[in-house]
Amino acid sequence: MAERDPEPGDARARGKERLIQATESLLRSRPFEEVTVEEITREAKLSRPAFYYHFAGGKEQLRATLVERGLLRERPTQDTRALILEAALRAFARSGISATTLDEIAAEAGVSRGTLCWHFHTKEELLAALIRHYIPHGTLQSAIAEAVHEAEEGQIDDRTAVYRIVAAFHDTLMATPQGDLLRLAMLLIHSHPDAAQILARVLTENRKILINFVRTRQEQGRFRRTFAPELIVQILASIFVMRVVARGLLSQLSVRQFSREELIEQVVDLLFYGMVPCDQRERV
Repeated sequence: MAERDPEPGDARARGKERLIQATESLLRSRPFEEVTVEEITREAKLSRPAFYYHFAGGKEQLRATLVERGLLRERPTQDTRALILEAALRAFARSGISATTLDEIAAEAGVSRGTLCWHFHTKEELLAALIRHYIPHGTLQSAIAEAVHEAEEGQIDDRTAVYRIVAAFHDTLMATPQGDLLRLAMLLIHSHPDAAQILARVLTENRKILINFVRTRQEQGRFRRTFAPELIVQILASIFVMRVVARGLLSQLSVRQFSREELIEQVVDLLFYGMVPCDQRERV
């Protein structure tokens, strides 16, 4: 008996199953959130329009199908805004800011275009939120302000204050649990001027606190007047931002790998003893 031609419904069903099987295969190596629509369609040997033909609701509809079949655990409630920011960072790092569309970010996040635009009206607004989200400036500002206040009240000496400030930069920029995402954010800042301007605005308050601290000490004769107060923020930001960005490269170079304490002490010595007048160094 001759084999019958497949019905259109059979072909559609097979396309959907191929997408599900492709996703299941990709999930063996990484979480669902990291799997992109492009990878699923490539694995299934189908087109992107075919994916959205079967899953008009995007990755969220696919997720629901996988959960229903017992192939994926139900996802706990998650902040949609944070989900979009994480997806945007991955998409920007992969394709570049200019080439990435809001539709691609929405697909990456597994939400609709409407949901994304409800949280972020434009790509520029999304980019600004991205930098603010991954640069933990509030923690840094609080630590700096506290150290400066205690130094001004005489509760700690100047070197201890500088140590606390350097440690705040180190721990905020390098020891964050979001280290990998922070590194990607820094790379975006390096390659995109708008992002750099956003970060500069974020750091403005930290800059004011540090400049006023150094300037006051200069007026009191405790720091050298030839030292430019504005330079301290540039030095600290450059040291730790570059260590975050070049972390992989530094591990491959035959250079000494400093511990947290060693690195902070080295930076403190470079800064503090560069600011203190020579005739006062013996008394510090």
